[in-house]
Amino acid sequence: MQKITNPNLLIFVLILQLLLITTAFSAVEDNADFKAPDWFKQSFLDLQEDLDDANESGKNIMLYFHQDGCPYCKKLLQDNFSRTDIVNRMKQNYEVLEINMWGDKTITDVGGDEYSEKEFAKKMQVMFTPTLLILDKNGLSKFRINGYYSPDKFMAVLDYLELKKVNKTEQTVTFTEYFRKKSLAKTTARAELQTEKYIIQTDNLQKLIRDSQKPVMVLFEQNYCQDCDEVHGDLFRRLPIYKRLQRFTIAQIDINSSDIITSPDGKKMTQKDFAQQENIQYTPSIYFYESAHTKNPIFRSEAYLRGFHLETVLDYVSSNAYKTEAEFQRFVQRRADEMAEKGIKVDLWK
Repeated sequence: MQKITNPNLLIFVLILQLLLITTAFSAVEDNADFKAPDWFKQSFLDLQEDLDDANESGKNIMLYFHQDGCPYCKKLLQDNFSRTDIVNRMKQNYEVLEINMWGDKTITDVGGDEYSEKEFAKKMQVMFTPTLLILDKNGLSKFRINGYYSPDKFMAVLDYLELKKVNKTEQTVTFTEYFRKKSLAKTTARAELQTEKYIIQTDNLQKLIRDSQKPVMVLFEQNYCQDCDEVHGDLFRRLPIYKRLQRFTIAQIDINSSDIITSPDGKKMTQKDFAQQENIQYTPSIYFYESAHTKNPIFRSEAYLRGFHLETVLDYVSSNAYKTEAEFQRFVQRRADEMAEKGIKVDLWK
């Protein structure tokens, strides 16, 4: 190696090396593994032991499923779990256990069976991150949050669960109904459902699915729904998503409507009852049915999605990938990797 004798050149080289080292550390930091807030429970992931501790202190267990590189998880941590009012309520009422949906730590469930984190996530049917499961005193799931909820909506979940706990008259009110009434006065969302010309208006979902030559999308929506407005006013108008939508027959359900429909399994009921039967908690939720098969949906999207993930959901179903790849998140990662190899920048939050 040639020795550098010029002092100015030597200083320049040293500065350049320092910048490269700093950049390297920054890159590692940007891709660092998840770090739990200090108020999360330090746990050996023996759920029965954790449950006993929680019951003794009058709290509930909350399981927080996440994965590295998840923009929705990052937003939950930065926007929700940094708010003093949310953190105080969480500390008061919940013991939060973090679980990496692709991790290898051992989890012992309340029945004494052992799983790796990824096996347990699969058992609990975790399809999106973040997913939050709140357990009752017996270790059974009493409430589930699929995907990201804004801070106000997340606080509404905490309010709703406390209300159900102390007020027996509220036991039959769904969270969707509770949140709609709570937010109605201050929302800027539309008072009516948005619909496009390619969305079929039908009162017979069973016939629609049975006769369709394409897979069927059923949109569960409601008025005064800002996330629904975002899907119709923005995402559905993006050309890559619009083209993908043409691969589907699309119908719409108003989860508050008293209009009678024939459900996919042939039952006569109101749209509202159908939504409640399916435990629709978030709008818009999207159910996908295989053409000519009406019994059960082949895939459900029940979380807040931005453009990349909505495109990926549509590809996952329309390409029949769900038949060979049961874990949607693996399909997401593979698609992101393929795009990166082609030099396409993947913006998960766009």
